[in-house]
Amino acid sequence: MRFIDREVEVAALQERFAGRSSLTLLYGQRRVGKTWLLRHVLDARDDALYFCADESTASALFERFVASVRAAGRGGTLWEAAPPRDWAGGLAMLLEAARSDGRPLVLALDEFQYLLAAEPSITSVLQRLWDEYGPRARLHLVLCGSALGTLARLGDSGQPLHGRFDLRLRLPPFSCARAGGFAPSWDAVERLRLYGVFGGLARHLAEVDEEASLGDNAVRALVRPLGALHEAPLDILRTEHLSSHAEASAVLTAVAAGENHFGNIAARAGLTGPRLDYVLRELLALEVLRREVRFGDKPGSRYVRYRCADPLTIFWFRHVLPQRSALLGTSPEGIWTERIAPRLDDHMGPIFEEVVRQALVGGALAGEVGVVERVAPWWSRDGRTEVDLVARTPAGLVFVECKWRATSQVDVRDLERLQEHVARTGLGRGRFMIATAGGFSERLRRAADGLGVVLVGPEGLL
Repeated sequence: MRFIDREVEVAALQERFAGRSSLTLLYGQRRVGKTWLLRHVLDARDDALYFCADESTASALFERFVASVRAAGRGGTLWEAAPPRDWAGGLAMLLEAARSDGRPLVLALDEFQYLLAAEPSITSVLQRLWDEYGPRARLHLVLCGSALGTLARLGDSGQPLHGRFDLRLRLPPFSCARAGGFAPSWDAVERLRLYGVFGGLARHLAEVDEEASLGDNAVRALVRPLGALHEAPLDILRTEHLSSHAEASAVLTAVAAGENHFGNIAARAGLTGPRLDYVLRELLALEVLRREVRFGDKPGSRYVRYRCADPLTIFWFRHVLPQRSALLGTSPEGIWTERIAPRLDDHMGPIFEEVVRQALVGGALAGEVGVVERVAPWWSRDGRTEVDLVARTPAGLVFVECKWRATSQVDVRDLERLQEHVARTGLGRGRFMIATAGGFSERLRRAADGLGVVLVGPEGLL
């Protein structure tokens, strides 16, 4: 599997490993590429010991850890003479061996949340050993995992490892621009569609074959029943200890279909308000869903919308799941050609808004609009007025219209409609921007020149 991007994260890890000792926390949602990043850095070293935990007992995990230490030849003579019996003893002997022989040791404990569940005292053990050996040995300890809440809290006040991490690295999904690196030879519009179908998780993007078309990739990996990603969103849910996988699936089906307000999701998923509130909190904690607050509202506002965090989740629940029965009698290629591909541009509409938001936040459009301090959508409570994005910059507000329209042009009427909606928001005056995956009519270009409207095409977003 190719290693794409992550230069900043690689540099941060290598900088820590270049010092005498360090304690690093690396975490992020499932399939975002944590292990691949870690192995990419560690495989270039001969002083690294990597151990990946799983859902097993403490004794079974320790037995595998002992085997890993012996295979790496890092236990020392004491380890062979009197093998350790538990995690506290094993780690102490390993670190003592590293101190005695003076060789650097990079110890990476991956899927640490499983080890913590099996051996709850492990953080206290690590705290004691780190305080003893960190200053004395050439030791670099990396804790890596996917349980976002559990891992993020390891450094909190009151936790054994509080104040000891040199680096807390939260690995985000790839943005649309970065995801395009998995198929750099594709044109800009196809790279946008790539993100709209495969999303931003590294494990999913790794299935993309740049030599094949988007449709062929989608059929092979997503639509075909034996495809590597045919049940990808369900697989992510199954690996989590959710209160109800069926209810979580029903909520995601509703949100992917376009229901983003609490009451509409409850009605579509068939859940009571209190029950939906609980399921939403679970999915938000996993970052499978995200809350969207209107521009100008406080972060704690209850007037919010819910969105699927990753485009592949939307694509799968909206276009693949409904076709699973049809796949019993129709070829995957036929399903794609007849039922999915004709709806792909409709699918890209809301995702394109997220692409534009990423470009604004990431600074890709700083030359056109300036540094963006905050960006969010705005909508009226009666649903009659909506502005796709409102960005705050030091020079003032920028009101943004996002038009996918990959096969047609945006006209001056779209600018007029944006101006009409902005006038009803009560947010005041500002500049205007229109982004599209297609083109702009000459009438719009002339109007934009006269009014200082920013026009952005697909290349500008990537």
